[in-house]
Amino acid sequence: MVVPLHGGAAYVGRSEGLGDELGFISVDQHSLQHSDRPEVFAIGDAADVPASKAGSVAHFEGEKLAHNIGRLLTGEPLDASYDGHANCFVETGFHKALLIDFNYDTEPLPGHFPTAMGLPLLKESHAHHLGKQAFEWPYLHSLLPGRELPGVGVEMPERGKRHIRA
Repeated sequence: MVVPLHGGAAYVGRSEGLGDELGFISVDQHSLQHSDRPEVFAIGDAADVPASKAGSVAHFEGEKLAHNIGRLLTGEPLDASYDGHANCFVETGFHKALLIDFNYDTEPLPGHFPTAMGLPLLKESHAHHLGKQAFEWPYLHSLLPGRELPGVGVEMPERGKRHIRA
């Protein structure tokens, strides 16, 4: 798979000091706050964090962002604990998919999500394809409106994963 070079919005480049040479807004990868402009935060396709530009990342970033804006407005220190968590089904074709779960520090690992009794990770199957389709309703009707789903949290869970020794 090849992903061509992509960049952020054109206005970022026209706003001196807002972003990098590709048009992504420069933020601290753990608090999502701009390094020089404390009133500016960015997530998803706009942020220069070293994470996937997938929807699950933007969702997890959004939770941390909302929390940190509240802290900024009340004068509290920001929560700098966002770990770059990404969790998603990857369609592989022929009605099959696989499930991956990773963050800034951990590459996708084999095992299960969200616990040792959960869905298998890094295993292509028809069941994962169906799982992706079945996840559409809870995603649209629970996660997007801001309701929590058990086992799907901002921080990457470690339970159920098998770390590979080099």
